[in-house]
Amino acid sequence: MPSLTVSANGVELSYVDSGVPVPSDNGYTTMFALHGVGFTGAIFEKVMSPATSASIRFVAINRRDYPGSTPFTPDDLKSVTSGTNEEKAAFVKARGLELASFIDQFIVRNNIPPVSKEGKHGGFALIGWSYGSFVALSAVANVDALDAPARARWTSHMRALVLHEPPTVAIGSPITPPFWSPMIDTTIPAEFRGPLHSQWVSSYFKHGDLSTRDFRVISWVLPVTSRAPTIFNIPEERLKVIDYAPPAAGSDLLMMLHLNNQMNASYKKACFDQDIRQLLPAMKITAFAGDSANSLTYPAYWAMEDDNKAYGGGMINFKGYIKGINHFVHWDEPAKALELYLDAVL
Repeated sequence: MPSLTVSANGVELSYVDSGVPVPSDNGYTTMFALHGVGFTGAIFEKVMSPATSASIRFVAINRRDYPGSTPFTPDDLKSVTSGTNEEKAAFVKARGLELASFIDQFIVRNNIPPVSKEGKHGGFALIGWSYGSFVALSAVANVDALDAPARARWTSHMRALVLHEPPTVAIGSPITPPFWSPMIDTTIPAEFRGPLHSQWVSSYFKHGDLSTRDFRVISWVLPVTSRAPTIFNIPEERLKVIDYAPPAAGSDLLMMLHLNNQMNASYKKACFDQDIRQLLPAMKITAFAGDSANSLTYPAYWAMEDDNKAYGGGMINFKGYIKGINHFVHWDEPAKALELYLDAVL
């Protein structure tokens, strides 16, 4: 698995690249995708074939602490659990700058075309799926900290930020009762929390009328029996590559528990800061969710709607609740996932 060195201290991020797509008279667009908790970037592999046919180059990146990318050090995690507010903010910023550097290097090394004059071709979209959204948001929030050449390349190339079902912990929104997750349920033996999370989070759920924005309509714990969890549909040999539980009870969990304020500040800067918007004039921000996803999705979606309204509206494009899809549409229905991503870019 290839990787790029993204910081002066040797941090590497590994990735899977679909490669240059079918030639098009108008060039091609690149999509960079960040995975969630307990799953590697390989969870996007089924999107890559239809993406190539649609003149999309699809690049799935493994976050820190996932295979092929640099693990966090004990000092890194100490800054998460017991650092000052400034140290915690620096940790979140560093994750964003690592991703921003990765994208900039990828643009240069692969001669990625910039956004076309009419804004319909070229450039790149950044997809944050689930908890991976926090890294995507931090990258956008910290474009202003890049050196001038890298900043200019982001300005000329970025077309879209896609927020694919970020949970509350990815945007620093308060976790409110009756919130539940296998990762924080201490009645479950510690060694089972990560594997159970993978089954639960990839299940299908039947909720009430989500348009009411009422927490009581959410099925917080119990999946439906009419459709199997997505990971039951992943062949065992691929599941060994895709399902990676250790961070779910390790670094990811620590970040979720200790970086709420810093995540919130990063998300708000990325989505609502006017200076960032001026740096990234072609950036379109889109959020969407399936109507059969797990319960971690909807409080965050509603919080983003409220924040967007508070900032005057029009900053985030909300696509609503997509019928019949769960949190893993990119595996179960890859053509549908690509359609949603393309719609967010165009």
